[in-house]
Amino acid sequence: MSSTRTAREPQQGRSRETVERILAAAEHEIGSLGLAAAGTRGIAARAGLSVGALYRFFPDKEAIADALARRYLADLMPAYSGTVADVAPGSDLASVVTTLVRQAAELQLAHPGYHRLTEELPPEQGDSPAHQVREQIVDLFAGALRSAGVGEPEAEVRRVVALSVETVRHALVRAPVDPTSRKRAVDELARMVAAYVRDRFA
Repeated sequence: MSSTRTAREPQQGRSRETVERILAAAEHEIGSLGLAAAGTRGIAARAGLSVGALYRFFPDKEAIADALARRYLADLMPAYSGTVADVAPGSDLASVVTTLVRQAAELQLAHPGYHRLTEELPPEQGDSPAHQVREQIVDLFAGALRSAGVGEPEAEVRRVVALSVETVRHALVRAPVDPTSRKRAVDELARMVAAYVRDRFA
C-alpha cells in the first residue's frame, strides 16, 4: 500500500460514513468491472456523490484501491488471528486450515472489489495494494505453524504458506456463485489445502 497514494483521513463521523460509502461502492464497481475499467465517476455515482465530493477523500482510483486493501486487512486479521491463536504442538492443522479457507471464502464475498483487483495487480508485485496484505497473512500463518512445532527452515515454511494462500485466492475468484455449488467447491478446496499442509509438515 503505497505511501504516495494516500486518502485524506476523515475526522468527523459523517466523513467516516462518506468514506465507507465510497469504499462500499468501490467494492461493487471494481468487483463488477475490474480495476482498469472501473472509474471514479462510476464509484461516485454508486455512492450517491459527485466526483468532486469523492476527490475530497481520495485523489484517484489508486488511492481507493489502497484503501480497499486496508479495509480488507482490517476485516481479516481479527478473524484469522482468532482461528490460529490457540495453535500449539499437537494441534489439528487440517481443522485449522479448513476453518481458514472457509473464512477466506466469506471474506471474498464481502470484499469483491479487493479480490478482483488482486487479479489485475497480483500480490507478488511489490507495488500492488495487495502485497502488504499477503505479507501479513503469510507472517501470521507461518507463525502459527511455528507454534504447532514445525521446525523446517523459515524460507520453506513461508513458501508453503504463500503457495497455499495464492491457491485459495485464485480458486475463490473462480468459485461458483450459486450457494450450493459454491459450498461444495469451498469444501473441496479446504480439503485439498488442508491435506497439502498436513502432508507437508507431518
